Amino acid sequence: MADPEKIYPATPHKRNESREKGQVAKSNELTTTLALIAVLGFFFVAGYDTWHHLTNIMYGAFSAIGGQLNAGKTILIFLGLTGVAFKIIAPVLIVAVLVGILGNIFQIGLIFSSQPLMPQLSRINPISGFQRILSMRGLFEAVKSIFKIGLIGYIVYVTIMSGLADVFSLVDADKSNIAALFVSIVGRIGFQVFLRAALALLFLSIFDLLYQRWQHEQDIRMTREEIREEMKRTEGDPEIRRRIRRVQRELSQARMMKAIPEADAVITNPVHLAVAIKYDYEVMDSPYVVAKGERKIARQIREIAEEHGVPIVENPPLAQALYKNVEVG
Repeated sequence: MADPEKIYPATPHKRNESREKGQVAKSNELTTTLALIAVLGFFFVAGYDTWHHLTNIMYGAFSAIGGQLNAGKTILIFLGLTGVAFKIIAPVLIVAVLVGILGNIFQIGLIFSSQPLMPQLSRINPISGFQRILSMRGLFEAVKSIFKIGLIGYIVYVTIMSGLADVFSLVDADKSNIAALFVSIVGRIGFQVFLRAALALLFLSIFDLLYQRWQHEQDIRMTREEIREEMKRTEGDPEIRRRIRRVQRELSQARMMKAIPEADAVITNPVHLAVAIKYDYEVMDSPYVVAKGERKIARQIREIAEEHGVPIVENPPLAQALYKNVEVG
């Protein structure tokens, strides 16, 4: 059951942290189904060679029926059949592994994390195990497994029953031709079973991927306290940030006050605003603001200007325009 306090979507930092731990949304069903479809595609493309190897296996097996076998001959037959079987299985395994890797990359990209391999006591804790089984994810996985078994069972039953007459016809087949017929009929039925199962599982896998992504979003949601703690770790304590900003403001004001005695004039509102300007026509194209402020700071600017004999000019429109539109410096 999801934590009711986790009401906020995960932050980018939380998502990256989860990804580094290997906690990502992916569907193993989709990876397996893509591998199965790729293997079927391989058999379809390389059908002649595959069926030829299978025929050789069956021919070798049937040829041994009724003959006299000894240890040496048995070993030779076994090695021969194993070699032919390897020619079929090796490329199938290579295709399945490559597509499995590409399927994972397609879903989650490249991730290198040792976190999932680290031992965790919660994995062997029976209480945690029961909680996982009784969770929404556990219930979904159980229903999905039952549905998948039933679906595949139905496909296998319907496909085999539709080709049962062809299987029974092997009873009357000629011995010299039975190996080829057996491979042809059983191979065709087997291919139909896997193809129909793959197409059905593809739709199930897409639904599973959507659910896994939704569930992952629920799992990484955050509480208000978690967001606060993350902000402290990534941006610093809010109280410390406020103190730093206050010190920065004080330093900025101190620099302004030191520059007022060098000003050529102070434009006032006359009470609420004060802007100190400096202009040297020999080196400057236009005047620039050395200090500005309102209320308390404006009063300090006027006091410093009076103390150092800087002219004070009352011009409210100009003071307001300079204060709003011109930055210090």
